[in-house]
Amino acid sequence: MEFYAKTSEIQSHKKLLEMARQDYLTGLATRWYFQEHIERLKSRNEKYLTCISFDLDHFKSVNDTYGHQVGDRALAATAEMMQREFADGFIARFGGDEFVTVLTGFRNIKDVELQVNKFIEKLLAYYQTVPSMRNLSISAGISQSFLQDKTSQIKSIDQLMRESDKALYCAKDCGRACCRIYNTEMEQAPQ
Repeated sequence: MEFYAKTSEIQSHKKLLEMARQDYLTGLATRWYFQEHIERLKSRNEKYLTCISFDLDHFKSVNDTYGHQVGDRALAATAEMMQREFADGFIARFGGDEFVTVLTGFRNIKDVELQVNKFIEKLLAYYQTVPSMRNLSISAGISQSFLQDKTSQIKSIDQLMRESDKALYCAKDCGRACCRIYNTEMEQAPQ
């Protein structure tokens, strides 16, 4: 009898852990699990990281106008398309309508920008097919870290995320439905 109780307890623990790691709506990693993944990347001393922050534009108005079911459908569709476009990345829903993707390995920043813009176009085309989602778009910010030479230091993941977030808000300021690559001049822009 004790064996079955322990087995049931272990299964319950596994289920709780799975729920903590996976967002119920989108199937993506949660913010908590993303942080856990980042700690593993830090311990492996990853040399090449690309961080992409995404945020849906006009999501609140769509949610308020058409209801949370439509908003949930938009989030689920966005996550599904994101998983296809960035299949080799670690993708998390950070909450609400915010998503983060981390890519490892060397990536040409212009290739990443092209990939993100292609994703934005595909997502906009999808939103246009659903009348209640026509006002939606998505903006993105990209930041990258890699060793350029033996004297340079890898940016911390916290710095990368802050930079990609800064670039994201620059994209929103530029009219939305686009992406921006972080540069130091963005530090002067108010947020």
